[in-house]
Parts: sequence; structure tokens; C-alpha cells
Amino acid sequence: MAVATIAAGLSFYVPVSALFLTSRGLSLGDIFVLESFLLASILISEIPAGLLADRVDRRLVIISGFVFNAVAEVLFALGDSFGMFAASFLISGLGIAMLTGVQDAYIYDSLGEDADEVSVGVWGHLSALELGAGVLGSIAGGLMAARDISLPAAAAAGVAIVAAVIVMFLPGQRPASDEEAEPETSWSGLKRGVGLLFTSPILLYTAVASSAVFVIFNAVFTLNQPLFQTADVPVALWGVIGGGAQLVAALYNHFAGSVVDRLGRRNGLLLGMGYGVGGFGLMVIPHPVTVVVGFVLVVLGMHARGPITRAVANRIIPSHRRATVLNIASTLGSVVGIALNPLIGWGAERSPAATVGSIAVILALLAISWIPIADRYLDEEKSEDDCDPEPDKVPQCLEVEKEEGVR
Repeated sequence: MAVATIAAGLSFYVPVSALFLTSRGLSLGDIFVLESFLLASILISEIPAGLLADRVDRRLVIISGFVFNAVAEVLFALGDSFGMFAASFLISGLGIAMLTGVQDAYIYDSLGEDADEVSVGVWGHLSALELGAGVLGSIAGGLMAARDISLPAAAAAGVAIVAAVIVMFLPGQRPASDEEAEPETSWSGLKRGVGLLFTSPILLYTAVASSAVFVIFNAVFTLNQPLFQTADVPVALWGVIGGGAQLVAALYNHFAGSVVDRLGRRNGLLLGMGYGVGGFGLMVIPHPVTVVVGFVLVVLGMHARGPITRAVANRIIPSHRRATVLNIASTLGSVVGIALNPLIGWGAERSPAATVGSIAVILALLAISWIPIADRYLDEEKSEDDCDPEPDKVPQCLEVEKEEGVR
């Protein structure tokens, strides 16, 4: 999985994707339409992919996701019309949907009885590998594009095929079934997954709210550009700054397990959110140093949260419906993100500085709201089986809490 993660992270064409598409005759408007196709494809297929992964060998779903990604990259590299690129983006969405929560579920269950203890460190290492590969891919892609604008896309297609081949050697994994429960249909499985999600405050925070928060963090990659211009940060350094920020995040996540061992998950997540709050706050100040340092802190905070929220969410969800619930949460988070993006864009057009300041305040409020949730639910010792809701009922774990009292 680590090797496949590195191969998938080598997106050589990302720094020059717009240039490549416009060189093939597309307009900027066409590019944003393609992005909409990608998002629509993910939203439509994400929940069915999770339901499927909890009923068959998850390895097969992961392989399908990587194969779809490889096909999408090949179509992207060979594309010479809007129709071919549209097909590429739609197929890419299918691949992403098959990997979103399924990979997380596969990794967590592969760790066995020690999953809760070691999962933060494992996801931290994988995140570091992916970020490091992304930096190398960006640098290499820029050099390739200087020779031929089509080379980065061709290289990305090549490594996507390699990644698809690598995951075929993963061991199989069938989700552990609940032997006491009656066989359920996909519809009843979906209802139980939604029931678990909406009756667990900590799961709502770490899964749904976290996906929406990621969208807010991700806005920094657009908002930084006008702020860099205002602060007179040389354009030639923008790529170096972006790569440096990702390397800082990769190094931090490499030691994510140690950070959580020292601070705990409650404070570790607060620290990650704090990086974002401080970073967006610094970017309000129109000075090269504050804007650049703020940008680096935001990128660090965005990625520092991931290993912790994944570990907490996977701990709560029963194995036999883990992929389903994670994909439902991701879909709901994406819907929230779709609603937030136009608001962020509206604010950015009027005042990028005021927008990043507002984001800092919002993230601070979300960080504060994490404290009572974590204090009440995070340290509850409960097994996965206790948290599986019966049809039309609240999860059993919540009933146990009511009887025994919540610490």
C-alpha cells in the first residue's frame, strides 16, 4: 500500500494542468466544468462504493479504484477534445469514490488488534509519503513541461498504471460480519450507517465536519495568490514555497504517532486546528514574511488533522460497515464544501485578507467546539460491536453511556 501511495502521489501534471488543457483547446470555463463533472461523479458513486466494499473483498474495490484512475490518466494524456477530457474526469471520480473510505477501512482492519494504538502513526507515515511524492512530482512535472507540455500527463499515466499493478498484490480482506444480526439489504445497511453517523457526536465531528473543514483549509491554495501579490512575494518563489510547505507537513506527519503519544488525540487535533487558525490569521497581515509563514502553517494544519480524525472515526465504526459510513460522511462533507466554496469565492473577490481573517475565526470556533465533544466522548472505552445501531434505533453504545454515565 505504501508503494502504491507513492506512485499515486506522483501527479506530475498538477502544476501545469491548466496550461496542458488550454494547449488542447479548452478554455478556463471548460476546465471548471470538468471539475464539476469530477465532483458529481464522486458524489454519485461514493456511497454505493462504500456499500459494495462492506459486502465483498475490499481488495477488489481498491484495485478497481486504482484501475479507474489509471484509465482516467491515460485518457487525460491522450485527450484532444472536451469529450475525452470529460470522460477522463468522470472516470477519475469513480476511482476516487472507490478509494475514499475503502482504503481507510482496509488499512485500519489490516492493523488487527493494535489498530487503535498504531493507526495514527501509520496514517501519518502514509500521508508523509504521499506529500513527499507530490513535491517530487511537482518539481519533475515542471521540468518536463519546460521541454514538452504533454510529458507530465504521460508520466502521470505511467505511474498510475504502475500503482494499479502494485495493488493487485494486496492480500484480500472481507469485512468481519455481525454473526448475530440478520442478513441485511443494501438499503437497510445504508440506514444503519446513517443512523450511526447522526447519533454519534464525535463521529459527526471527525468524519463529516472534518471533510467540510478540509474544504475551508484547501481554499488557501487560491487565496494565497492574491495575498502573495499584495505582499510582493516574487512569483518565481511561489512553487518553492508551496513545495516547502508540503515538505514541512510531510515531516510533521511522519512523527504524527509520536505527537499523539505525547499530547493525546484531543490536544493533537486542537494543535492541528491551531496551526490553521494562526496561519490564516497571519495571512491577514500584508507582509511577505507573515503571509508566507501563515501559508505554511495552514498547509501544515490541513494535513496534521488527517491521521487523528481517521483514527478516531475508524475506531468507532464497526468493521462490517466501516467503508459505508466513511463514504457517507465524506459525501456529506463534500456537499457542505460545495455550499461553502461559492461563499469563499464571493469573499475572495471583495477582500482576500478579510476572507482569510473570517476563516481564522470560523476555524477557531470549530476548534473550541471540539473540546467538549472530545472531553465527553473521546476517552469512552467501547467496542466496535457496541456501536452498531439496530434498525430505527440509536446505536447501542449510546444506550450503554446513558446507563453507565459519561465521563
